[in-house]
Amino acid sequence: MLGITVILAITVACTAQVPIPRRPPGFAYAGGMASAPVQLEAFLDLMCPDSKAAYPTMKQVAKEYGNSTLRFTAHLFPLPYHRTAFIAAQGVFVAAEGGSDMVWKWMDAIFEQQDDYKMPRTNDMSDTQIINKLAMVAESVGISSKNFTSQVNSMEHMVYEDARVAWKYGCIRGVAGTPWYLLNGVPVNASPNWTVAQWKQIIDSLLHSGASVKTTMVDSSNCPAHEKQCDYLPGKFECCTKGENCIPNVGCRC
Repeated sequence: MLGITVILAITVACTAQVPIPRRPPGFAYAGGMASAPVQLEAFLDLMCPDSKAAYPTMKQVAKEYGNSTLRFTAHLFPLPYHRTAFIAAQGVFVAAEGGSDMVWKWMDAIFEQQDDYKMPRTNDMSDTQIINKLAMVAESVGISSKNFTSQVNSMEHMVYEDARVAWKYGCIRGVAGTPWYLLNGVPVNASPNWTVAQWKQIIDSLLHSGASVKTTMVDSSNCPAHEKQCDYLPGKFECCTKGENCIPNVGCRC
């Protein structure tokens, strides 16, 4: 019992010590507006293959609706077991000094060249060599390589702290992997390979007054007899027993 009490006390203390970000967390794509009725957030790791797969679709979804209807915000969540992820995340904050467009140019370039910065290709490289290699990418998208190298090479620069705070922010939002999606603040168990059409199934219904996300509950060979299949998200289903409802983004519940 004492052990549990100590663990809870440490957890509370750590939670209380999360720094307040210098700026609102995340980067809004293409001028997405805070007043937009649909807020789509994705926590991404620039060295995560699933984040790379989801990234183009997220931008396409934002373009589909326009910045006054849907705001797509990308958050950085560099996973500790991806060696180059934290350095690449710092690069986003260096890029942000040049404006919002530069942020997306940097992320485009890193996702495109992601394989060059993953193990085992970086096994025999020092951190300095990795930073110098990333500095060449920075130069190619219009960021001073000298400025990039000086900022990500030192814990004294704010981009180091910005990347740390971004990761901690993800933790307090309950993020446990990437990509991690929130739609109007609620986690959505979407797949990285969802298409624009599949996202539209959910988002369109949110934009129509009084509408709800369309779900189906039908007899199916996927479910035992006397249970019905609940398609609660694109490509995802549960088997509902009598008396249960099929609830969007949730599944079968009474």
